[in-house]
Amino acid sequence: MRVASNCYPCLLDRAKFECDMVFSREEDKKAAVEELLDFMACHKGGVPALMGTEREIIIKRRSGRVDPYHELKEESNRVARNLLPGAMEFYEKSQDRMEALIRIASAANSMEFGVKGHDYDNQTFSRVFADTLRENLQADMDELKRRLQSFDKIFYLTDNCGEVVFDLFVIEKLKEMGKTVVVGSKSEPILNDVTADELKSFSELDVIPTGNVVGTALEHLSEEASRLLFDPEWLVIAKGMGNFETMTEFDQRLKGRLVYILRAKCEPVADKLDVPRGSLVARPV
Repeated sequence: MRVASNCYPCLLDRAKFECDMVFSREEDKKAAVEELLDFMACHKGGVPALMGTEREIIIKRRSGRVDPYHELKEESNRVARNLLPGAMEFYEKSQDRMEALIRIASAANSMEFGVKGHDYDNQTFSRVFADTLRENLQADMDELKRRLQSFDKIFYLTDNCGEVVFDLFVIEKLKEMGKTVVVGSKSEPILNDVTADELKSFSELDVIPTGNVVGTALEHLSEEASRLLFDPEWLVIAKGMGNFETMTEFDQRLKGRLVYILRAKCEPVADKLDVPRGSLVARPV
């Protein structure tokens, strides 16, 4: 997926959000945003998530903060752990548990900061999570069920902290169905995404690093992650807009065994998916 006109202000809006987190001096904020502007001017027409990766590089280098979202990530995990019993109850009481798992996974992708037009904070999400699980879901459930039944092996690409707490519950249920699940998470801190090391610290799952960029870019993948991604025996579940933005560049190579699960928080992604902005989406490719 390539940038749309409204991707540019969104990239800048998030830069301002992050600069306010890590800098106290206005001149430092201005210098970081101006460096991003220079980069954007020289890289028109790129993939939004990869342009966002350069933003993260600029802000981390200028601030000296290896993980600018560290505190928000920890808070998100705490919030999600408090909400998890509600998700578990939603699953247990559901007449269609497969759909319930998809709903939990997609609703959890709401846990994202700094996206222009997507007003999110952890406290508000705590109050609306139960309603979020019951929102309209843009999904072909028959095809999703067919794929989940057809594949015994699943490569599950994670997205955000907080969200990943719900992903672990979904993965637990997939394993109870007899599935082999390998999780792919970031190689190092980027945005509020969970890293492989973070996930290994509170999970015994088989976790491999997938790269240090927003989303999944082939040139940054480890050999092991690339092997699983293109092995025809593995179903790939890709969480979040970053994965959608990057993987649409090559997803026809995964046709028949890729599922995107996300909330379409911005207009360009919603337009690409042909769904209303803000929709919960589970889209097989």
